[in-house]
Order: sequence, then C-alpha cells, then structure tokens
Amino acid sequence: MKKIQSKFEKVLEKGEAPATRMDSLSGINLLPLAQPPSSRHVYRFRKQHGVNLGSWFTLENWLTPSLFQHAAEPKSSEMDVLRGLGPQRAKSVLENHWAHFIDEGDWNWLVEHGINTVRIPISYYHFLPGHHDPEVRQLMQGTEYESFANVYVNAWKCIVSNAIQAAHEHQIGVLIDLHAAPGAQNTDSHSGLSGGKAGLWDSKEYQRRTVQILVAMAKEIGKYDNVVGLELLNEPKNNNRLMSWYDEAIEAIHNGLGPQAEELPIYISDAWDTNWYSKFVNNHSNPESFLVLDHHLYRCFTTQDQGKSASQHAGEVHPSNNGPSASMLANASKETQGSIIIGEWSAALNPASLSSYSDHESKLAAQREWGHAQWEAYEQWCAGWFFWTLKKEGGSDRGWCYYTAVEQGVLPAQVDRLKVALVSGRHSDDSLRERGQMEKQSATQAHVEWWNQHSSNPNEFEHWRFEEGFNQGWEDSMAFFFASGVLCGSVIGFLGQWKRLRTGAHRRERGDSKMVWEFEHGFEQAIKKFQGSVM
Repeated sequence: MKKIQSKFEKVLEKGEAPATRMDSLSGINLLPLAQPPSSRHVYRFRKQHGVNLGSWFTLENWLTPSLFQHAAEPKSSEMDVLRGLGPQRAKSVLENHWAHFIDEGDWNWLVEHGINTVRIPISYYHFLPGHHDPEVRQLMQGTEYESFANVYVNAWKCIVSNAIQAAHEHQIGVLIDLHAAPGAQNTDSHSGLSGGKAGLWDSKEYQRRTVQILVAMAKEIGKYDNVVGLELLNEPKNNNRLMSWYDEAIEAIHNGLGPQAEELPIYISDAWDTNWYSKFVNNHSNPESFLVLDHHLYRCFTTQDQGKSASQHAGEVHPSNNGPSASMLANASKETQGSIIIGEWSAALNPASLSSYSDHESKLAAQREWGHAQWEAYEQWCAGWFFWTLKKEGGSDRGWCYYTAVEQGVLPAQVDRLKVALVSGRHSDDSLRERGQMEKQSATQAHVEWWNQHSSNPNEFEHWRFEEGFNQGWEDSMAFFFASGVLCGSVIGFLGQWKRLRTGAHRRERGDSKMVWEFEHGFEQAIKKFQGSVM
C-alpha cells in the first residue's frame, strides 16, 4: 500500500486528475458499464493458452521435410520449394497440404487439452494473390514471389475457411502472424527466402508496402470475432528503423480501420529487446490502442544455454525463484500492465543441457521440470503463451512437438486451470455472487480504514468509486467465467487494457475526478480475488 500511497498522494497534492481525461475519450466507442463483455471481448481479452500451427502455411524444412524433397538448393525456404517443383506442381502440393495438415481431430484434441487460441504464421504471398481488391493484389508486383502468385490464389480462402472459421466452430481464437514480409524482415529462411539477408530494411518501398499489406489484412481479419489480433512482423531484425516503422504501421492501421481499430489488438515483436519494447507498448497503449508485446523464449541455441543444465534453466524461469528469466518476465509484465505474451517457446534443450543426467528417465524428468517451470511462469506473468509447435513430421519430439510433450508429461495434459475448476462443479453463479459481496465488504473496509489512517485529508476521497470498481471487476470476471459454450471458464488475461476500457466508461458515466484511481484499484482487487476464489 505504501507504493500506492506515494503514487496517489502526488496526484492529490497537485489537485490533478490522471492523464486519461473525459475529453480524450469523446471519440471512443466504450462498452457501457452495465453491458457484459461480448464473445468478441472474451476471445480477445481472456488469457490465451495456445500453440503455433507452424509450417501449415509458412513452410519450414525441419517441420515438414516431405514438402522439401524436390526443393531447389539450399532447400531451406519456401521459395526453394517453389523453384524446385515449379508453379503448377507447387500449387497442387501446397493446396493439398493446406487442406489436410490440420483437421477436425486436431481441433478437437486442442479443446480437450485446454488450448483456447492458436497462432498461425502466414506470409504476404498467402494473403495478396487471392484478395478481392485488385489494388491489394497489385502489391505483389516487384516482390520475390510475384512470379509465383498463381500458386497462392486460393491460400487466403483456405486460411479463412480451414483456419479462422474452423477454429471458430470450436471457439478457439486465432492470432494472425505476418511471418514473412517482402524482402524478408530477418535473415532466417522462415521469412520466405534463403539468402540470409533482411532485405526489408534496405528498401523503403518494401517497408511502405508491408504497411499497406498489414492495413489490408487488418480490414479482413477484423470481421471475425475469434481473431484475437494481428502480429505485425515475426522476429524482425532489430535496428534503428524498427521502432519508427512500428509507429507508422500502427498509425496506418488505426487510420485505415477507423473505429474498428479500437477493437483489434496489435501485437509487436520485442526483437529480443524486451526492456525497450515493453516501454514502447506501455507508452502507446490507451483505450483506443490495444497493443501487446510478443517475446520468444528459447534456451537451446547459444553457447551460454548449452553450459547450463535443464534444472538450472528451470530454476531461472520458475516464478518461485528470482532468476534472470523470471525477473525479465516479471518486469516486462509490470511495464506493459500485463500486455505481454510468449509467442513462441518450447521444451527443447541442447543435448549438452541433458548430458549430466544418466539415463532416459532422469533426462525425461529434467525436461519435464523445464517444461512445467516455463508453463508456471507464463501463467503467472503473461496474458498468453503459444508453444512452438503443435506437430511436426518424423519421430516423436517432446521438445518441439506439443502432441509429444503432452503425451510424455513434459507439459500438463490440461493447461487451463480455470476450465478445470469450472468443470469440477465447485462453483455456481449464486455462490460466487455471494462470495463477491463478502470480498467487497472486506476489501472496502480495509481500503477505507487504510486511507483514513494515512491521509491528511480523508474527506476528499470518493470511496464509492472503489466499491463500484470492485463490483465491476467481479461482474466482469463472472461474465468471462460463465461465458457460453467452450468460452466458459475464461479468465481476464489482458487486465491492464480491460481496465483502461472500463475506467474510460466509468469516467464517462460517473464523472471525471482525481479519485478515479479508486475505481481502478477496486477493479483490480476484484479480478485478482475472483481468480483466487475459483482456483
């Protein structure tokens, strides 16, 4: 409470209201306080337990090597597949792959094991050729994939029907990730090219065109309730252009979508500069701009990674410890007000990190420790996480294949604790409402007594705002928890952004004041106490 006291006494002394004033909210389509969240809100604001559907569209040789059998050298990028097969054969092979790689059995399995969102890596050449607007289709001109445009004329239609709509039938959210931009945003072959050059950053035209592609893509995916957001670029090379390019892309999407832009979350990669881009997200987030930071956490590639055992890696990330990985996540979560996800992670380790374990069982136990430690950390500090990846060809792989990781116990068989609590039948609507009233009385009494004792002017407070904030937070939590169908059992994940929207509505409906922070404080307490009550 001392931190809260210090923060808000400065406001009280100056007689200033917080920065988000009513005049800045006049153009925002805020949800009325009495109106519960819609299914679209639940999809976009709930905690995301997810997997990547890697190599469904943007191809990677190590995941689907069968598609690279006849690829041209060096057989590492999707362009090599096209060059090796030729346009006609490539079109047949890829369309068959898109139609069958993920099927009804996969969607059902994901739901059964608590996965509620998928991240789907796609490339610009999957989106442009089949677009209904000829001006958008023309954005393919001059790109490396222009001569293969006909291969992809049905790709976007397939993404909509086989991915977005199929996911919706199972009430699974979809994060669309632009995995490859014109010229390539990084030097890796998963950006669509094998040249080892991040050519996007050498071309102002490619940078401008990528923004146009994202605007067009945002307009398309904004139609679907279960699309939880658009990720601007996967793992872009960090340089002195990236931040300003983010600014340009975000502004263009907001201008292009108008009021719809308030509802579509925009995800940005931290380019492994988490501290810097955590601040960027915090500074750019407001009720009109829902930004999310994406961090990818792997501990198997560097020499430093190889020098640590599986248990050491687990200890560094587990939330019960104050290790470097745990501290990084905690700090980023605090800076972004919870708007951070782990867009990619795995249970994989370099063999050197398992070399000290003598037999198969001890290696498995060590890898299980590593996988569970990550899961616990991401559940505590992140609004969502997406394992890389759901499936891959070849033998079992408990490090990289989600199916195998679950089957071998490296990850939990059920990753959604709240869904388990709901299904258990321990909680009813009436019992939780009664619990909410008890919690509100206790929290309000503690809040009022503390400020009566520690404030020089207790009479200037508006404690009714705290009570209303608590009521609102509890009711919203109930709405997420008892949502319809498979959406039930949801928990508010993006607390900071949801609080911004509800606080804006509170200002509009109940009047502005320098004491609005009391509403926010009650709101946050209610959501946290609700989650503790149902677990």
